[in-house]
Amino acid sequence: MAQRGIGYLATVITLVVLPTALALAWYHLTGDPTIRPLGLTREALVRHTGGGAVAGIVAHVEWDAARAGGASARKMQEALENAFRAKGVEVRVMFSESASGTRVTYHVGASAIGPYPQARAADGINAAVGAYRMKVPPGP
Repeated sequence: MAQRGIGYLATVITLVVLPTALALAWYHLTGDPTIRPLGLTREALVRHTGGGAVAGIVAHVEWDAARAGGASARKMQEALENAFRAKGVEVRVMFSESASGTRVTYHVGASAIGPYPQARAADGINAAVGAYRMKVPPGP
């Protein structure tokens, strides 16, 4: 009777552990982080896909320091990153010099949304997130 109980216990343990062991073995063979059990991280996915999967929105800021109204480029970058993070989307902020006022243009794939003047930069965030979500469906 004890031998039979040990056999059932070994069968149950095997059935519980086998899927994870097979997934881990497949991960080691292929290197695909989407298969790795409990190990999918943003960094691993970016490394696996070649680096372009995380930031689907690029905010291009034409920065005019003389007309920035006392704001710094770093504060502008933080404000944009925080606004997009609140919507659950990553953004990459790129700056270029300008002599005709600060403007922000949001790029989602081939689409360009804007340019928006500095004072109205937040007006384009919802449009950019909407375009991004049409391109990339939200995750679980």
